[in-house]
Amino acid sequence: KIDCSLERKMKIKEHCLICYSDLTHPCLTPCGHDDVCAICHLRLRHLHSDKRCPMCKQENQQVIVDSIENAKDSFEEYPLWGNELGNDFFFREDVGMFYPIEYYEKEIKPLFGYSCGVCSEYSDSISENIQTQDESAKDNRQPSRNKKKSLRGGPLRGLQNHLRQKHQLTLCDLCVEFKRDFVALLPRFTPAQLKIHLSKGDGSESGFKGHPLCEFCRPKRFYDLTQLHMHLQKEHYKCHVCEKQGLVDQYFRNYDALEHHFDRQHFLCKDPQCLAARFVVFENEIDLRAHELSVHGGTSSGSTKIQLEFKIRRSGYAGEGYDTQTLPNEADFQFGLDGQAFVPEALPPASGPNEET
Repeated sequence: KIDCSLERKMKIKEHCLICYSDLTHPCLTPCGHDDVCAICHLRLRHLHSDKRCPMCKQENQQVIVDSIENAKDSFEEYPLWGNELGNDFFFREDVGMFYPIEYYEKEIKPLFGYSCGVCSEYSDSISENIQTQDESAKDNRQPSRNKKKSLRGGPLRGLQNHLRQKHQLTLCDLCVEFKRDFVALLPRFTPAQLKIHLSKGDGSESGFKGHPLCEFCRPKRFYDLTQLHMHLQKEHYKCHVCEKQGLVDQYFRNYDALEHHFDRQHFLCKDPQCLAARFVVFENEIDLRAHELSVHGGTSSGSTKIQLEFKIRRSGYAGEGYDTQTLPNEADFQFGLDGQAFVPEALPPASGPNEET
């Protein structure tokens, strides 16, 4: 007869399918997808308010975390009675997760606190905050970003002050506010490391290339490209004519810069009323002249004739010299002639817990 623990080891993966950490404490679910670790399930259920299985998207109101040695074959084999699973398990109601008590106290409970991560001096001073959060867990259902904001004047600020004064370290404010992770797991940076983190990321293996910078609002940075584009669309300007022609992700600091671009690159109506109305600009001169006749009763030049220019290549000229020219690189297009900034395409926003994927 095969030992249950050995059979369990053969059935599930050795590593978590999400973070690829060792699967020492798998999370058993009613849907049967048990190859995701307890920490990843906790992130989804607590920080994202998402109780769906990351594999099949079935919503699981309760899941059971157990050690690989003691885990049963399935969720149904546990003697579950409502929110009770015996004296060996602790139930955290806000996330619907059962934990072995020893594992919860050692690995899970510290995640909800604001320990130093460098020394044990500060963690002792906030133990009451951790316990208070545990006791009020079932009523604590606001989004993680709002939780962090509400704690800025309390334990979070105290942690930041402690790190700065005792260790000359700091946290990345953007990661604290927007990254869906526990503060206890966020890295602590020296000032030099933080500068690299913001501008270049955490190395090629991390996949993180830094927090993008708004070229118009230096040194203001944003958590990701999606937030940068939201800022650009709200606070700055785009040329709708260029966008219609396929030139996207081009922004201008203010309307004065955009109007200068309209005048240089397109056909701007310079009638005082249209200048006051703003955005009265056309792709070609024909459309501009038609607008002037229909709206203003005449053209700005006093003539309906349109000036055309032709450039004819001289006979025998084959374009010598073009093969020796070097193509401009990406840095050359950081700013255009009209002062516009080009930014990378924004990533699609992450799907919410109630959206279909």
